[in-house]
Amino acid sequence: MWNYRVVRKRHVSPDTDRVSYTYAIHEVYYDNNGHAGAVTQDPVQPFGENVEELRHSWIMMAEAFGLPILDFDAIPEPDYERKEDPLASILDQRIKELETGKVKGIPFEQVKKDFEEKFGPFDGQKYEKQVEAERVEKEKKHAETFVSTTPLEKLVRLIFTDYLEYLDRDRTENPWRYKENAER
Repeated sequence: MWNYRVVRKRHVSPDTDRVSYTYAIHEVYYDNNGHAGAVTQDPVQPFGENVEELRHSWIMMAEAFGLPILDFDAIPEPDYERKEDPLASILDQRIKELETGKVKGIPFEQVKKDFEEKFGPFDGQKYEKQVEAERVEKEKKHAETFVSTTPLEKLVRLIFTDYLEYLDRDRTENPWRYKENAER
């Protein structure tokens, strides 16, 4: 599980020993008990492969302001239990493989063959056209729904409502992404 959080970084000037702090939005990853175990080294910025994803990313980042500030140097948290993460051993093994240069994996051709056996032949041009059509449609909806909306409070409310509708759809279509007790 992960989310965006406000993270405080402590900086000490090597010349004067003066302490200062910076605050930024980072991705934070948790164990099964909700203890922070990893944080991105650098702050993140809103990003999406289309304008809708960008809006949703921005809202998810705004949610970070409703959570306690985390200290960068206090992650992983003392109660973090990496061993509970079922992917931890796989991740550890993968890191060792990458560090030693002995990368193991499934050849792309095998993955492609498996997918084609299950879903039929992959048409790259058709897929690219579909992605482009969806991108254009999302930009059209964005222009019609959000552009020129004032005041700012109304715009933020519209974007937030759109995000909640997306979450409801995504929870129905992809229930495996959500834990029952996970907070929005």
